[in-house]
Amino acid sequence: MRKSLPVVLALLLVFVAADLSAQSSLYKKKKYFGAIPMNGVNIFVGFLDGPDHQYLTDHLNTFAVLHGGSETWDDWSTSFYTRVGYQRQVSPNHFLVTNLNFSYLSAAGSGELYTRTDPSVYVTTDRTLTTYLFSLDLGFLYYMIKPEVQKIAPYIGGGFSAVVPHEKLESTFRRDDGTVYDNPGESVSETSFEPGVYAQFGINYYISNKWGVTFDGRFQMTQSKFKIQREEFGGNFDVNYAGLCLTVGLQYYF
Repeated sequence: MRKSLPVVLALLLVFVAADLSAQSSLYKKKKYFGAIPMNGVNIFVGFLDGPDHQYLTDHLNTFAVLHGGSETWDDWSTSFYTRVGYQRQVSPNHFLVTNLNFSYLSAAGSGELYTRTDPSVYVTTDRTLTTYLFSLDLGFLYYMIKPEVQKIAPYIGGGFSAVVPHEKLESTFRRDDGTVYDNPGESVSETSFEPGVYAQFGINYYISNKWGVTFDGRFQMTQSKFKIQREEFGGNFDVNYAGLCLTVGLQYYF
């Protein structure tokens, strides 16, 4: 992981909040809002960091080297992530949850090579690798203290995911004079179904018995196979979507 500091800070925040929330209030009694309903919906927005495409892009570079050139790629930068979810309280501290997640990842690569034609043609390459990453979760949350209005409630959890990555490799080849060279099989679009798991931690502050604000961390683990069909040097290449999501969310209870 390229960003370990946010994880450490988030974990410290969870345990500090748990300690503070467990202490008795030194001030006057808070307004009574009524019981927190058992059902809740939420929306989260944040970022995803950690997925990598190195196995696939190393292959593309090796292919270029074997054909008298080379190819370099940017890493996937910290990417947009969002999710919506539903939760159901099954005991004072336990919740069943289901979430729909989405993240958008994009990287660019460029290089040069000689084509496999006879005679060969020198071309430059410009590529983009884009993934629209969807997943559906089924999991649980355990609150370290019983959720109460105007208190911070730390939680941990986890579950299983059904992951659907829609991946697009778009490739443009140009001759020395700038004209586009048609090179079939180098632009690929694939959609697959993959299993995944995730672990989750965070803190929820109950503004009232209807509304809450949440700071959430989630580590997801999944990968896909990206297939490039060539007469030579093709195959299936792993794309790794394991990473850390850090988000802020709004909860509504009913």
